[in-house]
Amino acid sequence: MAMDSIVPYSVASDMLTLKEIRDQLKPTGYPVTTGDIERWIREQDLYVEKYRGDVYVSYSDILMAHKEFILDRLN
Repeated sequence: MAMDSIVPYSVASDMLTLKEIRDQLKPTGYPVTTGDIERWIREQDLYVEKYRGDVYVSYSDILMAHKEFILDRLN
């Protein structure tokens, strides 16, 4: 019998470094700094993984925080 496991964290392929995320958001017209991303991680208590000196966070989680950032700027 096959059983699906429930993973409480993001899929590994969704995890990016802060610099990679910053570079991905640059062409959106609403670029951010790694400091902005770090602040969103703290404010929203996002899961991070540290590996070999780099901090990885879910790109999907940051996209949601980025959306809120844009909406706040437009209002």
